[in-house]
Amino acid sequence: MIEQQTAPVFFPPWVTRGAGFISVLFHPLFIGAMMAAYLLFIHPSYFIGFSDRARLMKLLIVINNNVFFPLVVVGLLRGLGFNKSFLLKTQKERIVPYIASITFFFWSYYVFKNQTGTPEVMVGMCRGMFLSAAASLLLNNYFKISMHAVGIGGLLGLVTVSILDGSQYAGIPVLAALFLSGITITSRKIVSDHSWFDLISGLLVGFLFQLISLWI
Repeated sequence: MIEQQTAPVFFPPWVTRGAGFISVLFHPLFIGAMMAAYLLFIHPSYFIGFSDRARLMKLLIVINNNVFFPLVVVGLLRGLGFNKSFLLKTQKERIVPYIASITFFFWSYYVFKNQTGTPEVMVGMCRGMFLSAAASLLLNNYFKISMHAVGIGGLLGLVTVSILDGSQYAGIPVLAALFLSGITITSRKIVSDHSWFDLISGLLVGFLFQLISLWI
């Protein structure tokens, strides 16, 4: 019996360029800062009693621990020749960045947990990011789970958490999170070698661990 092979799909250049731009814009490390910005500056009640300076300082903590330090680790690995590129295309290349991200995500969780007056939702967000990164490291041994999907799944989970706890109504936040999840996953399917299983499983990991963190 002759095997049937799926022919590769080719997209117009503007589609691949757009998908590449979205992949950079919604990089998993950047999504954590977006999640924090949503809680600090967009959500109507979580940080209502905090000054603008206090909110900015909390955002800078997230950017420092969840964006800057992991990027430094990836840059060092690339500079020392341990990784072939910044794109971390293989499962092996992702191991050390995962471990670094887990460490820095836990540090953000620890800092906010011990800051008096920090809303529990911020603590839970960082805890969910830490747990989803740890789960992704474990699953990375078996398949190349999409880090982008884990990140955007976390954003969708955080918005869901803010609705489940009764602090806001469903509507524009949910629609926006669903839209961003859709275009991010679609973009990764266009410009990466991820399978749909890699993408959907990543989305579920990020989403579920944000929900789990609500009840821990």
